[in-house]
Amino acid sequence: MLSRPGASPITAVVFDLGGVVVQWDMRALFRHFFDDETDIDRFLTEVLTPAENLRCDLGTPLATVVSELIELHPADRAPLEGWRDRWIETIPAEIPGTAALIDELRAAGYGVFGLSNFSAETFPWCRDRYPVIGQFDDMVISGEVGFAKPQPEVYGLLCARNGLEPSQAVFLDDSPVNVEGARAVGMASFVFTTADQARRDLRSIGVSA
Repeated sequence: MLSRPGASPITAVVFDLGGVVVQWDMRALFRHFFDDETDIDRFLTEVLTPAENLRCDLGTPLATVVSELIELHPADRAPLEGWRDRWIETIPAEIPGTAALIDELRAAGYGVFGLSNFSAETFPWCRDRYPVIGQFDDMVISGEVGFAKPQPEVYGLLCARNGLEPSQAVFLDDSPVNVEGARAVGMASFVFTTADQARRDLRSIGVSA
């Protein structure tokens, strides 16, 4: 077990959504619009970039981002409109095993929370399709609050809303940058790869479902 001298006992486990609870795969949608993976690479690096996606995650309406990008890249109108209208296809399935882990943690008495960079507009589509998301005690969604990981404010808001000290929570995210952001505010945190690995990581700090 990892040593955590002077730390509060862990009472809460916090999950990212995309890549941890549900799959997030932009290519699952854009393979319907492009025949070649290199064309998708070009589209995701030159047109629908991570920076444009982050605008949605921070509250800009999807239709606004799409309209502006179509003006700049008219030849890519079809995939851009597809992203607007068929966005849910970028979330093709749950991550195997995570729903069971959440159930086990809840049964063991831990608080279970969500913290995700996610558009406030598209989050309800995901929540409605995947019932596992309804198992969280609370969720902080970046598009609803105006902060995004790894900004320290978003981790602090989750803790403040739920009466937690950061040292009482452990955070699971597939992004090393977001994991480091959580650690910087005093939360234990691990890079998520699989549900089984998450169990081992949690056990290393005394969290056993």
